[in-house]
Amino acid sequence: MARLGFWPPVYGNWIISTEQGTRDASFAYTKEATLLAERLGFDTMLIAEHFMNPVSPDLSQLDAWTTASALAALTESIEIITAVKPGFRAPGVIAKMASQIDHISNGRMAINLVSAWWLTEFEMLGAPVLAHDDRYARSEEFLEVIVGSWTEQEFSFSGEYYEVKEATLSPKPLQQPHPHIYIGGESEQGRTLGAKMADTFLINGRPPEEIDEIVGHVRRLAHSYGREPRFGMSAFVICRDTEDEAKQEFQRLLELRKLELKGYDTEVVMLRSVSPGGALGTNGGTAAGLVGTPEQIAERMGRFEDLGIKTFLFQFHPVIEEMERFGEQVMPLL
Repeated sequence: MARLGFWPPVYGNWIISTEQGTRDASFAYTKEATLLAERLGFDTMLIAEHFMNPVSPDLSQLDAWTTASALAALTESIEIITAVKPGFRAPGVIAKMASQIDHISNGRMAINLVSAWWLTEFEMLGAPVLAHDDRYARSEEFLEVIVGSWTEQEFSFSGEYYEVKEATLSPKPLQQPHPHIYIGGESEQGRTLGAKMADTFLINGRPPEEIDEIVGHVRRLAHSYGREPRFGMSAFVICRDTEDEAKQEFQRLLELRKLELKGYDTEVVMLRSVSPGGALGTNGGTAAGLVGTPEQIAERMGRFEDLGIKTFLFQFHPVIEEMERFGEQVMPLL
């Protein structure tokens, strides 16, 4: 059986809506959702990182790394994947924070390296704004420094973006050789970086035939580096007793969605890969096709598993009610 995970609603929701009553970006809500996920038997979660809400700058945005640290102390079994964007903080700082959270959680910390698509944040914080391909070059160096700091006693590195001199990190992470690394990417640069450095390559939700192509491509790239990464996929789930009811709920949520996002890099393939009018959620969302009855959702998940997907990262709305529904109606069928 594949591993099951969810995205806590750090934006407030995953339908990208500013409507009153649809949003809750509080820590209390994410804590409640996380503890529910753990009780239901979910294996993992992915905390997205933003400093400012990309839907609207006046809306609340939950911080990823302080949230991860708090949840590490409050949970017992769920893996805590925390996104990180090179450019905001030094890689050695992230290595230290992740190592400490790995100890707090007793070995359940993981990172999701995100080369970043929303340039407004970088401009706001006065961080260097790099072109698409340069961001991936920086990401590779960023991760080299993190892994080196985790695994070597005195680590030195000299690159175009980072320089480290005999860095020491203690304590080292509990997980050996190091915490799990998740990387996604739609572009050739993103797929290549994932093939070289990801333990799990994350794919945005889409139909099975497209997943098959991406898995095959990244797997071939990884084999050229002597590696064999696992694969995960994001998806937005809408489960109802009948297919018609699921479609009606999809349309209802679609009407609440805000379509316009400003300040993103138009070169980012992820934001061009799914028609704005055709899907709910982020990172592919409902393009994965997990909208239907419990039996339909379980059957489609089985198709993705047959193609090599080992981890699912689900978005729900509202998170708690729909995660409970998934736990009661879909999980027994898996």
